[in-house]
Amino acid sequence: MKLTIINAADVRALLPMRACIGLMRRALAAAPTDGALQPIRTGLGTPDRRGGMGLMPGFVAHPPTLGVKVVTVFPGNHGGPLGSHQGMALIFNAATGAPRAVIEARALTAVRTAAATAVATDVLARADSSILAVFGLGDQAAAHLEALPMVREFARVIVWGRDVAKAAAFAAAQSERFGRAVEAIGSAQEAAGLADVLCTVTAAAEPILAGAWLRPGQHLNAVGSSIPTTSEIDVEAVVRARYFVDFEPSARALAGDFQRALAAGAVGADHMLGAVGEVITGGLTGRTGPRDITLFKSLGMVAEDLIAADFVLREARERGVGQVVDW
Repeated sequence: MKLTIINAADVRALLPMRACIGLMRRALAAAPTDGALQPIRTGLGTPDRRGGMGLMPGFVAHPPTLGVKVVTVFPGNHGGPLGSHQGMALIFNAATGAPRAVIEARALTAVRTAAATAVATDVLARADSSILAVFGLGDQAAAHLEALPMVREFARVIVWGRDVAKAAAFAAAQSERFGRAVEAIGSAQEAAGLADVLCTVTAAAEPILAGAWLRPGQHLNAVGSSIPTTSEIDVEAVVRARYFVDFEPSARALAGDFQRALAAGAVGADHMLGAVGEVITGGLTGRTGPRDITLFKSLGMVAEDLIAADFVLREARERGVGQVVDW
């Protein structure tokens, strides 16, 4: 039996963002149906509270893929060579259970998450959206700066971070990377007021974006917070928006921003309108008019990982990439 091991550099080479956007459209559309089986993510924290581990098992029917993503989150690594997120996707033969591959998951997660946000933005944002604001300076911020301009023609791209100097350096690096201007804005409120499409991709435990700053017609992607005790956006932002998610059972259990709004009595359970995949398939209305504020809450789901991993594995075998070992 042969097992393929694919490292981060190979994942990035084998999974181009534009291709991944197409894959994530399929993954999001499959999520509300029987095409994907994905229990809610489970996890544990280390006794010293330095970090934790999350496990996401699942199955998708098309193509048949069985696997689990295991990730660790150690915030103290941020800014260093390891990064705050580490992990691997373990892929098995869906018919026999035999191991097929071990795929580095930090790169896989960065690409698939931004690609899923791009799909949601394409489905929910106004067609005339011209200014993009990204709140955050890490791996996901860079990935979103790559992905979002693939679904909208932005005349202006801005970024915000708590550290003004780091934000300026990040903007300069991304400007050079993409060959187009990326501006650093010193005020989160100013960035929110300017943008047509907003993406929060921070590690913030408490809100860095206020609903009072939003204006009619905007689209917001809330991506960074993924556990019930944290939220990048405040209750008013939830209240003012048409609220969509990637996978509803997971969002009801893990979306801290929605849980805070529920606990405050500001919204009812039906304020969560459903999965963006239902908008893709026509079962749910997304934007009802140009003045709607739409919101996509991204928690990540294993169907995204499995569909992306299967693509990476097929590409690797076709190109002779990766390390193949006897198992």
